[in-house]
Amino acid sequence: MSLLSATRRMGVLGPQPVQNTLGLVWTVLRHGPTLYALAAWNAHRMPNAVALVDGDGPLTYAQLLKRADGMAAALSRRVKPGEAVGLLCGNSADFVAALLACVRIGARTVLLNTSFSATEIGRVGREQRLRLLICDGDWPERLRGELDAGPTILPLNELKTTNAKSPPLRLPRIGLLVLLTSGSTGTPKAVRSRVGLRAGLAVAGALLDALPLRAGAPTLLPLPLFHGHGLAALGMGLALGAPLHLCRPNAQEMWRTLREEGIEILVLVPTLLHRLLDAPDKRAAPALRAIICGSAPLGASLATAALDHFGDVLFNLYGSTETGLISLARPADLRAAPGGVGRALPGVNLELDGNMGRVIVDGHDTGDLASRDAAGRLTLHGRADELLICGGENVFPASLEERIAALEAVAECAVVGIPCAEFGTGIHAFVVLKPGCEITPTQLQDELRTLLPRMFRPQKITLVDALPRTQTGKLLRSRLPAKSDMEEGVTDVRSPP
Repeated sequence: MSLLSATRRMGVLGPQPVQNTLGLVWTVLRHGPTLYALAAWNAHRMPNAVALVDGDGPLTYAQLLKRADGMAAALSRRVKPGEAVGLLCGNSADFVAALLACVRIGARTVLLNTSFSATEIGRVGREQRLRLLICDGDWPERLRGELDAGPTILPLNELKTTNAKSPPLRLPRIGLLVLLTSGSTGTPKAVRSRVGLRAGLAVAGALLDALPLRAGAPTLLPLPLFHGHGLAALGMGLALGAPLHLCRPNAQEMWRTLREEGIEILVLVPTLLHRLLDAPDKRAAPALRAIICGSAPLGASLATAALDHFGDVLFNLYGSTETGLISLARPADLRAAPGGVGRALPGVNLELDGNMGRVIVDGHDTGDLASRDAAGRLTLHGRADELLICGGENVFPASLEERIAALEAVAECAVVGIPCAEFGTGIHAFVVLKPGCEITPTQLQDELRTLLPRMFRPQKITLVDALPRTQTGKLLRSRLPAKSDMEEGVTDVRSPP
């Protein structure tokens, strides 16, 4: 099904499809094919519809556009089209308005991760040649001294309170959106998308055809907007004319919003899905039509638990910032191959380097290892640079971690390779216990004897309070306790109760 026919099916064009289509075309001609154009189109055709809901309450499309235009007027006096503006903010309607404002004036907008250190922000600011840095919270104080001779810092609150008039309309100049990724190393780097317009439209049409979406469907987003997954959810909400609820990644708050707001679409990562299912007050969510999961590996046991609790509404996306969306697992796929990432989307040229090898998309090596079953469904086995060879056998960390996490006392686990005289490479497991569970590393070793072959059993187990992860749930193996700690025989580095 094409993008246009999928749009019709979802009711995006409303009861006056011809008039609304012409309105959309006119808006795109004025502002370019941008997020701002979608917001402006909705503000014209349904000004009183809710666009966003944050901690300060709902904001209509008319209010959102007015706020964005005021910010754009203020920014146009400081920034020329093509110059770089950094956004360093938590999720809020003001952050969205600032993003739309940057897009409208044609700025190159760099979305900065709020979990970065002040030193990392300073380095990215220099590398990206930021002209202006818009930030909220205590960032202005934290960045003092890190941005000498760098960008001007502008608190988001000051930008919001300006009363400048909208900048005059020019021919649309589309500013680039620059996403940063830390991968598994924790080092921020700018990533450029390799997705062309034609392929992107084909993938978008296939995705919309597969997902049970409808115009105006209330959507819950507990993910940061500076990440590709969260930004895509914002774009989807604007395209659907749907109210997008921004909430903290807190299980209690997510459950409350699901129940009280009749949420139909939930966009999250496996870590947050696990928190939802692990909450003591979890209930049914009858309005939920789609849980769109991605950005990190979805374990088979978690996928099965989610399907059993919520019903067949779970979809698992696989993609990367460089290549865009690659594949989609529908509920039926996850029933047949739990933890898989489904089949490649139409428009994606995907190859595997071997039966279980690297994923190649349009000639680009993603760095991921995967296998494909007889039905064409993909299963990821982790990163190629994380593959461990123990006693001549391939050990995929993600698969081993899931088997260890199946123990009753274990909440989650991460494994790394360590030198081993017998097998060449041994296993060091970092384990987070479930609340209230008391068990020693030695007892865990005993339980694993019946579950794992000898060469796959961890030579060392270290108990930790939490695993280091990005805000989208990706494991940062490089930030696990240092190797010197391992060699000193530390087996419990949790904080005292």
